[in-house]
Amino acid sequence: MKSPLKIFVSLYPLILFIQVNSSTINYFYKSYQNSVHCTASSPILYPENAEELQLIVQKAIEEKQTVKVLGSRHSITDVICTEGIPVSTKFLNKTEVSDDDTVTVESGAQLMDVLTTLHEAGKTLIHVPAYGGITIGGAIGTGAHGSSLIHPTTLSDQIVQLTIINGMGEFETIKDPDELKAFRVHLGLLGAIVNVTLRTVPLFKMVVYNYPESESILFDGTSLESARSHDWYQLWWFPNSKSVIVSKGNYTDDLELSGNAVTNLIPDVTSAEIISGRESFERAQATKNMQGQQALEDFTKYSLYREVVGKPPIYTETFQNGTRKFANPATGFAYRLQANRCSNKCAWDNGDSSVFPEESAMAFDAEEMPKVLIKMKGILEQLPAAFVMIGVFIRFSKASDALMSIGTGRDSVHIEWTTPMRYDPYTQPRDGIGAYQAILQAMVHDHDGRAHWGKNGQYFFTRDIFLKRVPNLEPFQKMMRKYDPNGIFLNKFGRRLLLEYDDLSMDPFVKRCALQDYCVCTKSWHCADFQMCTTINGMFPVCRDVLPPPPVVALPIPKSKYNSLNLTSIHEQLKKEEQDANNHEISSVGEE
Repeated sequence: MKSPLKIFVSLYPLILFIQVNSSTINYFYKSYQNSVHCTASSPILYPENAEELQLIVQKAIEEKQTVKVLGSRHSITDVICTEGIPVSTKFLNKTEVSDDDTVTVESGAQLMDVLTTLHEAGKTLIHVPAYGGITIGGAIGTGAHGSSLIHPTTLSDQIVQLTIINGMGEFETIKDPDELKAFRVHLGLLGAIVNVTLRTVPLFKMVVYNYPESESILFDGTSLESARSHDWYQLWWFPNSKSVIVSKGNYTDDLELSGNAVTNLIPDVTSAEIISGRESFERAQATKNMQGQQALEDFTKYSLYREVVGKPPIYTETFQNGTRKFANPATGFAYRLQANRCSNKCAWDNGDSSVFPEESAMAFDAEEMPKVLIKMKGILEQLPAAFVMIGVFIRFSKASDALMSIGTGRDSVHIEWTTPMRYDPYTQPRDGIGAYQAILQAMVHDHDGRAHWGKNGQYFFTRDIFLKRVPNLEPFQKMMRKYDPNGIFLNKFGRRLLLEYDDLSMDPFVKRCALQDYCVCTKSWHCADFQMCTTINGMFPVCRDVLPPPPVVALPIPKSKYNSLNLTSIHEQLKKEEQDANNHEISSVGEE
């Protein structure tokens, strides 16, 4: 019988003693939106400095345990999991600005905090990802990106050097250009990142303008040409209304240019707003109310370029009297228009009543963009679906030399969408799931799509996909063996990357693997009740409805009854429709 594992870690001045019998005691943690469940042999540890982190790694080596260093857990793949000791970098958050146009940041510092410190020193980063709540270590771990074909869009491509604790428990500084190619997107598999030195530039402003266009610009090359001529360029496509919201911006060194606007793309919300949104998303999907979902999609579209009721304006400017007003075009410091964070309460921060997003994202050669979107449009004509949360979000990035960047070796277009998780994601499918499944498979198999490391279901991170779609797999594997020869930082994700096996970090409650992209269906029981596994165009296995699920019968309501500029109005109309549908069902039963 295996004796209990003992971990004794001296953390100055804290003494932490954990006794675990791995056969009977497990510790669990999840991704930020609850879709990834990790089973560890230890609770999450919280070192307060690099030396304490090193002691944890050294003790894990001694006890033949594995370690996973965590940031904000804003990835929804099992890249964040370990069967061993999870370690948070929450308290490793210092930022030191240098006079040589660099900044050295501990791995647990959040992006917005770093940018604020840089601002105080009159400096900034040339381009940043959209969510300011990610940690620096996590951002470079998965290659988080913004949107530009002129500037490096990832923090990974702005790295000068970094300090790690390697798999032997030793501090090591990485600054050789060839070695850095592996560490720029490290996936948590090359060591524990202690700090990162990034290249800085003088503070600058940006003028950005959001406006609607016809979707035709996606297919005729117009949008791609425009992306190559602006410092900032991204799109939101709304297929059901055949329209696109364009966001284009240009940098300026003129700090006296009037304007202090900020983005509210990821806004603070109240508990009441979260609950109302969650109920509306669920009602619209449960009743398969495509008109209601399109109204929610239209609301999102309008919110990106004009004022609406129920959501903060996409850009706001604050005046001396403290009032905030909608601004579009908007002028402000560039980083504040590119990134923000919900600092009080995010939509996913309301316990079991949160809006939990399920995220899908793929990257392609930028020149493939028209073909990919035409293919997507064709699938949606066969399998209708709505994109209620962010539309189809389209961003761009310059070619990277990072081995594991999804933009390695090619200018890339990134296509992503977010869908609201169902109340019961284990048995209830997202409405439109067949379309989402077919689109993702077509992207990977027909257009050389590369899955974003921190998004998508685990099917897209299996051996077959890695072999086909990860061009620098072998050199990265060599770096894994060099810096972590004993596999201290390995997890199931890493072992799949080494092509050792295809074991997934399965949520123990998952019974129908296709509903959350743990698999591509081969049997109908991989899908939900009242669904069957079938193929689209003879190629892509997807889950499709066979019969409408009882007991709710959806009544058609003209779209004109929805006020797509007022979220509260949409919520109330969806609630009324659900009540009318239930009354109709009761009446029908009585007549029988």
